[in-house]
Amino acid sequence: MRLRSAGQWWLALLVLAAILLVPLPFRLTALLQHSLAGLIFFVAGLLTVFFSRSPFNTFKSVLVEFSVAVPQRLPKLWQTYFLVRRRALLTAMLPAVAALLGRLSGLEQTPVLLLCLTSMLLLWLYRTPRQLW
Repeated sequence: MRLRSAGQWWLALLVLAAILLVPLPFRLTALLQHSLAGLIFFVAGLLTVFFSRSPFNTFKSVLVEFSVAVPQRLPKLWQTYFLVRRRALLTAMLPAVAALLGRLSGLEQTPVLLLCLTSMLLLWLYRTPRQLW
């Protein structure tokens, strides 16, 4: 289970690294003639942070269930935990996806970095506590 949990987290970090480090061979700003589209993706990326509220509440409630679970129910609870965590990690990646789309449309590196750091912070919230291992 520990390997599965670590795999989910490292996959998300690889996506963030690809967004930040891989140079793009072209920019769509030459076609757009302005970077208004990049600004729109930055604002959209900031707004996607609010989408992670509901998955975080679900994630917390599953963690609380671990403290009162009977041993016979633990395998089903672990399945639920990984399902909820996967959904939450995908939601936490939304600001990074907006950063990628903004980068393709001419968003500067600083807002891209801010959106990726936001995703990294959200990913950190969904780590598995040591008490569960």
